[in-house]
Amino acid sequence: MLLPRILSAIVMAVLFICAVFVLEADSFFVAMAGVVLLAGWEWARLSGVQSQVARVAYAIFIGVVCFWVLNLNLEALSLYITPLLWATALYWVIRYPAPLLWRHVISRLVFGVLVLLTTWTALVVLKQSEHFVVWVLLLMGLIWGADSGAYFAGRAFGKRKLAKFVSPGKSWEGVIGGLLLTQVGVAIFAVLSEFSFTQWLILSLIALLTSSVSVLGDLTESLFKRHEGLKDSSRLIPGHGGVMDRVDSLTAAAPIYVLLLSLAGWL
Repeated sequence: MLLPRILSAIVMAVLFICAVFVLEADSFFVAMAGVVLLAGWEWARLSGVQSQVARVAYAIFIGVVCFWVLNLNLEALSLYITPLLWATALYWVIRYPAPLLWRHVISRLVFGVLVLLTTWTALVVLKQSEHFVVWVLLLMGLIWGADSGAYFAGRAFGKRKLAKFVSPGKSWEGVIGGLLLTQVGVAIFAVLSEFSFTQWLILSLIALLTSSVSVLGDLTESLFKRHEGLKDSSRLIPGHGGVMDRVDSLTAAAPIYVLLLSLAGWL
């Protein structure tokens, strides 16, 4: 089991490097759309859709919506639904297992379209930035930093459960540890980039919000999986579960991150 997991991790790392450093804009958009289609197929499963045909149709529908938004040049505008989207998810996580709107299949499907659409459009907007490589690496650093910091801080100090009914393994201490680690990384980034004190404060706030929401993305997928009695979103990636299991934090973090960078005038 360890070997497939390691090989899958290497393949994913190589694909990520190629996507960031090699692909031109149009190829990047198509590649990210491919990831979104796979995630959409899995999201249908998380939403309780049993038919494989219906899952594939749902994924194709998401792809059509993505390119329709791009064709109308609405990708930047679509990001403004992100705060409402994840505020709703936060309410669902806090109230779980209360019988709220998310329990309905249609509600989860609609939510999935909006989540995956804004994830894709965020990456499209980011790719069009002059400093795409820097910003996307910082985004991934925030997500990985929040996750790694939470893991180690949680193991060392974790006592108070963050959301015991949704993800019993997560603790408040772990989340705080992850947020602190990302702030250390941002401080180093700001110094190396010769940011002013004001720019550093703005970036620190963006990092704080991005890292916090990345945790919510993980919790939201866990909520849907727990409701459906699933361990993984699928078995597409040997040793790692499914695509959604790898990008759940990104689906929440990327849209917020790109929206905040745009509002700060950095995109």
